Amino acid sequence: MSIIIVNYNTLQLTTSCIRSVIEHTKGVEYEIILVDNNSSECNMQILTEEFPSIIFIQSESNLGFAGGNNLGLANAHGEYILLLNSDTEFVNDAVSIAVSKMKSDKNIGALSTKLIYPDGRPQPVAGRFPSLKAELFELFRLSKFESEDKKRNRLHNDLWDYSKYTETDWLWGAFLLMPRAVLKQFPLQKLHEDFFMYYEDVQWCYFIKHTLKLKIVYIPEGVVIHHIAGSSAIKNPWINFKTKILLNQYNFLIQIHGHIYAYAFYLIKIMHYFTLKGELNKNKAKEYFQFLFSSKK
Repeated sequence: MSIIIVNYNTLQLTTSCIRSVIEHTKGVEYEIILVDNNSSECNMQILTEEFPSIIFIQSESNLGFAGGNNLGLANAHGEYILLLNSDTEFVNDAVSIAVSKMKSDKNIGALSTKLIYPDGRPQPVAGRFPSLKAELFELFRLSKFESEDKKRNRLHNDLWDYSKYTETDWLWGAFLLMPRAVLKQFPLQKLHEDFFMYYEDVQWCYFIKHTLKLKIVYIPEGVVIHHIAGSSAIKNPWINFKTKILLNQYNFLIQIHGHIYAYAFYLIKIMHYFTLKGELNKNKAKEYFQFLFSSKK
């Protein structure tokens, strides 16, 4: 197992993350590869003094999430590759649990386990690919004619029971396990780097599911605390959403379905939020509107 951690100005979080990996990972042989994305807070080699066994790689520039992980991947030796955010802490031996599940089913191309907030609430680690059909269902309130199972299967991210195993479309990259054999089938045998940060995990999962025809799986048995946005050094997740996710999701839709589909998806998204009650929904409609008709996208 190769555990790749990309650090960018998160010394304390990264230190806690590595400590938790070493404390809890008992059932599998592993190496930890720490990639520093040209941090400015201090000399990150200080971590090699506390953790002399880790493989430390210093990048000369900030390569982003995908680029940093690819730098780690190029130096990895494991049969399995775990991409692990620096702002995570293990609660149990999530690595061994995840590897055991992946070994039991050769059709699994990517796997994640339960991520929780520090207060124990589950995080929306998985979901369905953005779909024009799903947005139309929501806009015209057609979901009221669906069974709960069909609605849950279509939306998934908002309605899912995170205590149960499920096959999904995409997983967060905060804890993303993949066999090296799968990664060798990626273009240039490395992760796509189209996005500097955010939504690249959705793109990777789309490739694994639709091109390689493998399963994307969530399991609840492993438990990892995830300090959301800690590794991005952004204090306001909504600002993060506005500045990164909107643009990357839009470009992802263009890649997969073309410009007209992407435009229509966002237009329907605006209409959907606008027709919902509450100031938050109106603000979301406004943000989508400003993005869609911005010359900067």
